[in-house]
Amino acid sequence: MNLEDIRRNYENFDDEKLIEIATKDIQSLRKEVIPILEAELFKRNISLADAQERTSVKSNTEPNTKKKKEDKIFTKENIEFMNSFEIPHILKNGKAYYVKGDITTIFSILLAVLLVLFLFKSQFGSGVKLILWTIIASILIKLILKKMNFGKIAEVHPTKIILPKYPTVNFGMFRIMILIRIASNQLGLLEFNYRDISRVYQKDTFTNKGYYLDIINSTSRETESHRVFLEVLSENDRNQILEIIKQKSDSAA
Repeated sequence: MNLEDIRRNYENFDDEKLIEIATKDIQSLRKEVIPILEAELFKRNISLADAQERTSVKSNTEPNTKKKKEDKIFTKENIEFMNSFEIPHILKNGKAYYVKGDITTIFSILLAVLLVLFLFKSQFGSGVKLILWTIIASILIKLILKKMNFGKIAEVHPTKIILPKYPTVNFGMFRIMILIRIASNQLGLLEFNYRDISRVYQKDTFTNKGYYLDIINSTSRETESHRVFLEVLSENDRNQILEIIKQKSDSAA
């Protein structure tokens, strides 16, 4: 089968079939076929994180014997292998990153509780009925937020990267305020040119635990340290951004 036939076949496959190939069979594909698969996934806006999430959801509905097999798909080596083909396309075309799914879920539940308790409590009554309508409202709100591209928190461009600035307070009740700031796009952002990034690293100390970038000031040539809020991203998105920064800063050095 020639490459054009393979391209047409991939165009006719549904999302689940493409994800199955990308997660289970990619290492057995011919080298020249992999860019065709990756291009079709990119065209449908399916990332490695999407594939992982859909596979996890599907595996949760299957018997335990199959779940053990699915768990082996997303090994560290497999994710790195997939990223090696996805990252070049991201650097060429750019990509937006969104907050991880559990943050969207928490925000949806909070909005649903406020909506049902304060606006519609008289109509829905109390007890089980109120809880049921709160659950329904939270699901609907989550779907609406997804359609509205809620929680865009980082962007990768060919020459620069935009990352969320770590908030000055991030504990206790202040975390609710951070959710609100994410929802209203009020969380501070930092924009860096790749050529100015000298180092990206992670601190493990209790008071300063998190991710940092060392930036060379283009005027004074002094190094400035900036803490970025990568914890709000999914693990795969976070690792992907870290790898992009590492590749670009190494090539600029």
